[in-house]
Amino acid sequence: MLTAFANRAVVSRQVQKRILRAFSTSDKEFIVLNAVGPDRPGIVSDMTKLVVEHGGNVGESQASRLGSHFGLMMLVNVPKSQSSSLQTAVVEMPGMSTTCYVTGDPDAVEVTPRVGYTGHFMLEGADHPGIVHKVTNILAKHRLNIDELKTFEDKSAPYGGLTLFHMGGIATSPAPLANGFDPKVIRDELQKLGDEMNCDITLEDILDDKDSASFYSG
Repeated sequence: MLTAFANRAVVSRQVQKRILRAFSTSDKEFIVLNAVGPDRPGIVSDMTKLVVEHGGNVGESQASRLGSHFGLMMLVNVPKSQSSSLQTAVVEMPGMSTTCYVTGDPDAVEVTPRVGYTGHFMLEGADHPGIVHKVTNILAKHRLNIDELKTFEDKSAPYGGLTLFHMGGIATSPAPLANGFDPKVIRDELQKLGDEMNCDITLEDILDDKDSASFYSG
């Protein structure tokens, strides 16, 4: 009897939280800002200042310098009454090319696809035209999604003037996994490609929080 009462209390609190969250975000709009421009000090400060001035808040963000340019992606929320004004302000920000995408509340998504496999892939070796495409093509062939990707060149490496290329990222596949999915087969294909291009390419399974295997078939 007490267990049933406790369960109802937990459910009731969960419902209350969802209702409160719905009311708290009903007057907000969520926007993905994607900006790129020549690198200079203060880009992030200038962009976030515009968000704050329009009553908004920055959630997730990623930024990176690419060559002589700087790229910035941010998920922000702003009062609906200020959404259009904010989008106009960031698009007109001097020296930056900015696009805005209105999206949904990320916290409103109750169900997320279960991940069947997670792997960390890395490449290091001589740079070749099309090297990123060739690696990602193997991953895509085995229905792996790329969640994170970073590449850079190391021109200071003392290897007879060769430029070393580095690539790393996280790849996942949703559950249930496709019949015949086998990380060893993927690793063998990546290793073969690496031998052809004089590169070291690895794919390591990432373990979950329970230290069990990161992939399962059911």
